[in-house]
Amino acid sequence: MLKGTAVSAGVAQGTAYVLACGYGTAVPQRSIRASQVDGERVRLDSAVARAEAELLALQDDLREKIGPTQADIFGAQRLILGDAALRDRVLRTVQEKRVNVEAAVSEVFEDYTSNLESAPDGYLRGRAADIHDVGRRLLSALATGPRSARAEIPAGAIVVADELLPSVTARLQLDDVRAFVTVRGNKFSHSSILARSLGTPAVAGVPSALSQIKTGDRLIVDAVAGVVFVNPESSIEREYDRLAADLKSSKERLRHLIDLSTVTLDGTTLPLLANVNKFSDTEAALLNKADGIGLYRTEFTFSIRSTFPTEDEQFEFLERAAERMHPRKLVFRLVDLGGDKILPYFPLPPSRNPSLAERGIRLLLRHVDLLKTQLRAFLRVSASHPVSILLPVVVGIEDVRQVREVVRQVQDELSAEGKRFDAAVPIGAMIEVPSAALMIRSLAKEVDFLSLGTNDLVQYVLAADREDETTASYYQPLHPAVLRLIESVVEGASSAGRELTICGEMAGDPLHTALLLGLGLRELSVAPGQMLEVKDAIRRTRLDEARRLAGKALELGSAGEVEALLNEHQRVPPSRAAKDGLPGAPEGP
Repeated sequence: MLKGTAVSAGVAQGTAYVLACGYGTAVPQRSIRASQVDGERVRLDSAVARAEAELLALQDDLREKIGPTQADIFGAQRLILGDAALRDRVLRTVQEKRVNVEAAVSEVFEDYTSNLESAPDGYLRGRAADIHDVGRRLLSALATGPRSARAEIPAGAIVVADELLPSVTARLQLDDVRAFVTVRGNKFSHSSILARSLGTPAVAGVPSALSQIKTGDRLIVDAVAGVVFVNPESSIEREYDRLAADLKSSKERLRHLIDLSTVTLDGTTLPLLANVNKFSDTEAALLNKADGIGLYRTEFTFSIRSTFPTEDEQFEFLERAAERMHPRKLVFRLVDLGGDKILPYFPLPPSRNPSLAERGIRLLLRHVDLLKTQLRAFLRVSASHPVSILLPVVVGIEDVRQVREVVRQVQDELSAEGKRFDAAVPIGAMIEVPSAALMIRSLAKEVDFLSLGTNDLVQYVLAADREDETTASYYQPLHPAVLRLIESVVEGASSAGRELTICGEMAGDPLHTALLLGLGLRELSVAPGQMLEVKDAIRRTRLDEARRLAGKALELGSAGEVEALLNEHQRVPPSRAAKDGLPGAPEGP
């Protein structure tokens, strides 16, 4: 049995097909004369044009196969390919080092890839594959021209590879692939996103996959537990046959929920929002009938580039999302940089403790030009669409007051330029550090809405870095201390009359749904892929029962006891609204 990380849930059995598409392509390198520099520039521009044509073809092909949502991956790669700063750096390397363009492309792209691969933040590490893929495609265009549009693999195969680069994944006969197993990659990589969109089970981070698996081996991929069985016993195969049938039945049942309302058993309708990272995610949110976007993380716009995006570039990205979601709720969060969230082109002083380093709104207030540029883009979008602005990692009221002053300055500048904006655009605060949670009553008066970010809140409350193997076991969202703090935040927001949304990973686990509703939360924002499971949990909950459940949980002394309570609650059949003559029974419309 091989262990890895489940990045796209599911179970599959099939025959291994080992795909050679990893790193380490040999690159020709030669010295050139000064008179040859212009010729290398022409070669680069021609290769970029060929590579862009390939990406457009792949984008069209993928759009036909699984829709526009994931086809946008290659839109992002085209942005990387067309980045002027990246092109300039390649040409500067050619000129200064007097080397051929292949050598310059290899050096520049390898540098960007290495920087991203070493980033502490998993999302940025996931972008390394995109940079590498673009560099690989450009080298191929320089060497041989366009590549084959389709990679043939046997029907029913489980693809095993070092790393599934997005372009390779797109060229597979996706209908024939039962699962993916990779040595590299994580849940944030685009190949993982593609796998989840296809509903294809995938396990990444399996170090010995290529040494322990050969083409033709019989595999079972358990992308729930994150394990892979190689040539398993028949008894194990029979057990997984039963599990696969159960999972298939569960998925089919959840699909019926898409057009049903998000209403509790006692008839209370609740908004169910989506968390997204980029424009293509908004399409997935709409497919699952999201009531809006509770958290639009803007880091993607920064991570796919080699320099800061301009105001107009940010406006274009944000305006596109706002048009697609209009008139639904849309909350843009200011870019959250610093700590473990780094950009290769934005070096920050080293920190002895990245978890407590300068980040979020503190960093933006120190780099006010960066803050102003993004605020200008946000405000321009607000002229035509109902958007809100969310401040990350707020510590207290001074953070909010300083940002409001910068907002006023930006509004004055836009007015002087004759540019339209909503002067009353709502401004909210992320509650993700203990100081903000403890000061909730005062802080709530300074903002228009609040968002509860449990990912960092749990980390800070319990002094447990979830990325650190030595402390990860202490990262417990169900710890009673966390639950009591959440209850306090809910009460503080309610007393101030402020809308509160929970948008952390905790909200996306259906095991937690009844507990969160019992603590008083009435607006949940989750990943698009989690929406149907959470909707199902809401439709199986009575608020009075949820309040009793929360009361019991708050009296317990450990996260393990709370989890046991929730598991027991989940096993008890819910009350049936139909018996009480109430709307919203799970089987109803």
